[in-house]
Amino acid sequence: MNRLSLNKQAFVVIFFFGTLMGCQPQMMDEPLPERFGLDNVNILVQQKILLPEKLEASPQNAHYKAGAVDLNLDGRDEIMVLMQGSYFCGSGGCTAYLFNDKGEQLNRMTVVREPILMSERRSKGWKDFYVWSDDSLRTMSYDGVSYPKNPSLEPKYERHLEQKAARQLAEIQEVYVQDGYDLTLVDEVPLFYPVHSYPFQFKHHGDPKSEYKLTVNMLTGHLDFEISDISDKKPSP
Repeated sequence: MNRLSLNKQAFVVIFFFGTLMGCQPQMMDEPLPERFGLDNVNILVQQKILLPEKLEASPQNAHYKAGAVDLNLDGRDEIMVLMQGSYFCGSGGCTAYLFNDKGEQLNRMTVVREPILMSERRSKGWKDFYVWSDDSLRTMSYDGVSYPKNPSLEPKYERHLEQKAARQLAEIQEVYVQDGYDLTLVDEVPLFYPVHSYPFQFKHHGDPKSEYKLTVNMLTGHLDFEISDISDKKPSP
């Protein structure tokens, strides 16, 4: 039987969303950090992405999302940067970069959209992941040298049936059966979110000042349950 758990799942998911604003030109001449992570990813974006393209670190150019995960199980995170500005994006998607923690570029991928999801499978010692491209999730597998550059050419990955099963599992949980309503899948998730995890949110007639979140992990069968106070949230304009 599935059980509700307030413990965090045993995977590492890190999410960062940022824009480089007010950066001074002399930063370009400063030495690079020995190690990169999400705490200094803005320097990575500026010096490894914008500078080679001869772009200023303006809000328009330096709009990005970033995530980090250990893809090759060496104990050090690789960093994914998904650019968001018009220079890096077109009708098919945006350009994404994969770096190691030394700031060395491992991959440059085009026509990438969210979500970017983490797989449990490995290829040539590196974890697979999935990106949205050309109206489908695409499997990104390491070939011994790099990941694919054009995700739209890679095999499709279907998760509709699993998503449907996850929703059905969420709908029969007591916390939802008892006056829960408006169950919806959370579309925006962190980069490298686990592909077999499905976060749902819903409201409760008996607790209108709270928002409920139920995450179903179809790989382990675990369900994580959270409640957040929304009484102070301002309605969207």
